[in-house]
Amino acid sequence: MKRFTRRAGASRKGSEPKRAKRAGGSKRVKLSPGIRAYIRTTDGFRAGRDPIPLMKAAPARFARAASGLSSAKLRKRPGRGKWSIQEILGHLLDTEVIYAYRYRMMMGASGGPIQGYDQEQMVREMGWSRRRWSVKRILSHIAALRRSTLFVLQNVPRPYLKRYGMHSERGKETVRRTQEMIAGHDLNHLTQIKAIRKKYGW
Repeated sequence: MKRFTRRAGASRKGSEPKRAKRAGGSKRVKLSPGIRAYIRTTDGFRAGRDPIPLMKAAPARFARAASGLSSAKLRKRPGRGKWSIQEILGHLLDTEVIYAYRYRMMMGASGGPIQGYDQEQMVREMGWSRRRWSVKRILSHIAALRRSTLFVLQNVPRPYLKRYGMHSERGKETVRRTQEMIAGHDLNHLTQIKAIRKKYGW
C-alpha cells in the first residue's frame, strides 16, 4: 500500500501492505517504506495506550459507528479505490478470524512463520460489498470472536506475551506487540467509518 489516509474511507488495499518475501526462522526482515508507514499509523492511533481496554471497547464502537444506516449507505463507496463501511466491517471480521489463529500459533509454536496476505483480494473474493451480507451479523461475529480472543489473551501465563512469530512482511512480532497493532488497527478503521459518515452528512 503506497500511503495511509485518515480521510473518508479505507483503501481497498486494506491496512496491511502487499506481501514481501516469506520470513523463515529468525531471519531478519527488511521493512519496506509501506510497512514502516503502516506501523507508524497504527502506533499513532494507539498513542501509547494499553491495548487490552481498547480491544475490549472496539466491537461496541464499531456497532455505534455503523448504526442507523440503510443497506445502500453501508455499501456506498466514498471514492475510487476506497472501501465502503460494509467492506471495512467485513475486513475487520476477516482480521478477527486471522489474528485469532495467529495468536494461537505464536503461543503454541513460538518462532514459527506468519504469512502475510493480500487484504484487497480477501475483501473482493469474500464479496463483502454484496447486499446479501447482514452488517448486524457481521458485527455480532466480530464481537464474539473478539471476546474469545481476549479470553485467551487474558488467561495465558504472562510470559506467553513474549512468544512470537516471524511475519513475512514485518519480521519478529510478539503476542504483546500484535495486541498493540490490532488496537491501533481498530482505531484506524473506526476513524475511517466516521469519516465516511461525516463526508455524506450521515
